[in-house]
Amino acid sequence: MTLFNDSIEALLLLPPASAAHHRHLGATTAVLKYAPRRLRLENGDEAIARAQADARYWRERAFKAETTLRALETRVQQLARRAQGR
Repeated sequence: MTLFNDSIEALLLLPPASAAHHRHLGATTAVLKYAPRRLRLENGDEAIARAQADARYWRERAFKAETTLRALETRVQQLARRAQGR
């Protein structure tokens, strides 16, 4: 239990930027699973996959918004032409 407490205390003193060095301090995965989420190591592949998913989501939203705006622009132009013809 002392190892656990010492490891957690050491982790709490570290700034978040040095999260990559947790393994070098002897904090094993078994200990880190009980640590607060912000102190757990994040797998780089998971972070990359999440960032790619976020980018894909925002790209799709931008595409849908642009498509909607073009459809609205076309409709407004049609209504304007119709109004000029009367």
